Amino acid sequence: MNTRHSPPRAGLLTKRALVIVSHAVERAALAGLRGEPSVVIAMFQRLPYFEREREVYARIAELATTTVVGLVDGDRSDLPHGVVPVVLREDEALAREWSVVVLTPAFGATVVAQDLEDVGDAGGSIEASRLFHGRWGFRRDEAYAEVVRLRDTLGDRLAPSTRAAVDEVLRRVTGPAAIQTELRAEAALRHVTGRLDRQRGDLLRLREQVDDERGHLRDPLTGLHTPEAMDSWLGTSAPGTLPLGLVFARIEELADLEEQHGSRVCVHTEINIADLLREDLRPVDRAVRLSKTEFLLVRPALSDAELSEAGRRLARRLAVLHDSYPFVEVTPAVSTTLTRSRPLPVRALGTQLADPWTTCTGTLRAAPAEDRPVDEHLVDHREVDGAPDDDPCPTDHHGIDQLIGCSTREWETAITEVLPVASGRRFHHVPVGLLR
Repeated sequence: MNTRHSPPRAGLLTKRALVIVSHAVERAALAGLRGEPSVVIAMFQRLPYFEREREVYARIAELATTTVVGLVDGDRSDLPHGVVPVVLREDEALAREWSVVVLTPAFGATVVAQDLEDVGDAGGSIEASRLFHGRWGFRRDEAYAEVVRLRDTLGDRLAPSTRAAVDEVLRRVTGPAAIQTELRAEAALRHVTGRLDRQRGDLLRLREQVDDERGHLRDPLTGLHTPEAMDSWLGTSAPGTLPLGLVFARIEELADLEEQHGSRVCVHTEINIADLLREDLRPVDRAVRLSKTEFLLVRPALSDAELSEAGRRLARRLAVLHDSYPFVEVTPAVSTTLTRSRPLPVRALGTQLADPWTTCTGTLRAAPAEDRPVDEHLVDHREVDGAPDDDPCPTDHHGIDQLIGCSTREWETAITEVLPVASGRRFHHVPVGLLR
């Protein structure tokens, strides 16, 4: 048999593949007879993911003996009739689990995967790119083991009546499993799942290519994504799940650049800035133009150190923009944060760059606490060594006085080396021309 389109049923799994097999398991549950002893248990991580399947689980609850749904968001009284909600703690393993388990005395099917909080190159949306590690299958004995595991893990969070219903279904599983039938059905589903996953991926990549060529939801001058494009890309991404690294940049000179230097210089400068923003981006990353003077990089699943380095690198590149035609000097302000919030805390990042002090040559200061984004994942707020809070304009802490008399290139090299951009900071890179 040609297995080119048959993905493994265990190991690294994309969100897109998990959606396909999860829907197959749910349809298998709907194929059961009303009144047949059956249990369905699903871990949905967050409420928005359940909302998309609300009608399906309402129908499942009408057929199954008991239907249990685990959510971090809390006990929801408006869940469909018959669906038993279980509150998951934010810090427990089940909060990161994607699972759907169906068990009857004669049939079983499972999807069990752990969120890796990482992304692949699936394209289309951030949700489709999420990566999980787990397995799926249409094997009754595996489903039996998973029901026991989930029952024991949930413990007394299951009401006595719910636990008794689950135990009753487990007691009725007595005969041997139809292993040969299960393996054949599973092989067929692997083949179909593989083809669907590949075709969906091809379709999404083609759609992105067409959007790029047509400039759909792109800034007309730079080709960067627009804020509207971000809505589609984020899709149903729920708060508290995948961490997103944000690099916010503001270049005030763009506000009146055309008035001062003409449209040709303005266009060339904006294109140069866009090219710098796109450097080092992965296919899953996004560069967005928020306004005339503000830009945003969204980089999923970066570590604190990687995000800080991305901010430093961007600031250094923007600060030497004057080396390229049309040789315009700018003073970039860059801030970074790692967030699980949805919607993204873009406004807070912009507020963080507000300047309450007179700009000082060679100064790097943390923004005031009240101006920082309220986000539990804001990274690295340490003050610069030797720059105490009560010194509003330190000019000697980075050895700047020692640079007097240096050449222009030596100034430039020294300044870019001594002014790192740390996550959660406001950064004003002083153009070389202002230091002469």
